[in-house]
Amino acid sequence: MPAARCPAIWSRGFQWRSLGPALAALAKAAPAPVLGVVYGAGFEDRTHLLSRIAERWPLLGNDAGTVATIKAPERFFALLDDLAIPHPVTVTARPRTTTGWVAKRRGGAGGSHVVPAARLQTRAANVYYQRLIEGRAVSALFIANGRNARVLGFSEQWTAPAPGKPWRYGGAVRPASLSDGAAEEMSRIVISAARASRLKGLASADFMLDQNHPYLIEINPRPGATLDIFAGAARPLLRLHVEAVRDGKLPWKTPVFEGAAAMGYVHAPKALIVPRNMIWPAWAADLPAPGERIDKQRPICTVLARAGTRRRAKRLIEERKASVLAIIQKSKGEQGEQEEQRRTRKPRHEETEYQHAGRAIGARPHR
Repeated sequence: MPAARCPAIWSRGFQWRSLGPALAALAKAAPAPVLGVVYGAGFEDRTHLLSRIAERWPLLGNDAGTVATIKAPERFFALLDDLAIPHPVTVTARPRTTTGWVAKRRGGAGGSHVVPAARLQTRAANVYYQRLIEGRAVSALFIANGRNARVLGFSEQWTAPAPGKPWRYGGAVRPASLSDGAAEEMSRIVISAARASRLKGLASADFMLDQNHPYLIEINPRPGATLDIFAGAARPLLRLHVEAVRDGKLPWKTPVFEGAAAMGYVHAPKALIVPRNMIWPAWAADLPAPGERIDKQRPICTVLARAGTRRRAKRLIEERKASVLAIIQKSKGEQGEQEEQRRTRKPRHEETEYQHAGRAIGARPHR
């Protein structure tokens, strides 16, 4: 069950006082008995909420303890050392010399929490530090059953820098351009780490690829943002996830994903209000509510694209991002004209109330 979109979540993160009732309402409205809760991002720094969810419904994913271990740098990178898995030098104390280091918030996601370590003048709470490795950002989507794992595919990520956020996540495209050696090494690393951590379900492993040498940056122990670009296989990924968690089943062979696909976030260039008459394209997802305020540099929605090549798919993403912003601007202008006409029009009892055109809320999935 996906959590309902709530503006408060963006600023404060998930809170049980709003999340609990939202999940209960979804469970009550379900047409059949609830199998359990599949969760995504937003719980890495508040794993106690996963324990609260598990008290009421089966948790279809990794439990709170597993997530806490994976997201604790002092435990996770010590495990990688034990497994001889290459990773950036990582410390919890502020380095004496911060040149070439980045600071990351514990449990952070999306890249916005990553800043040059020099920006933090003193030791900050809830932060750890990593040596910066230059290269290409590659993510491995995999599925695990607590005993073994299988890599489903690789995607290449890009950033969408913003003031104060040089590594903000921008999007991803698949398939990643990899040598056979790099793909085999990353698969070996994923399987080794997943077995040692007893991971279950869909997850992703983020690497920095320095030429052909992969360094494991982190593991996200839950379904992530790249699921959309891996959709379309014969068996739905969500079914594979549930089977792996509940029954310990893994696919016999790697699913086939045709062509290329990409996804990207559309960020607000300035604070804006989503027009109530907004008509969203079919390739837009994670849609905001009509009339919702989006602060400057916050994500508005996700855009998706499929094409024959990686280059064409990524180019479509850029075109569609620009298109969404243009549609919002046009809809905003039309809405202003219509509101002005209604204010100057004499009321008539027989006149039909104006109906806003647009996609119904909930018609597209929210992550």
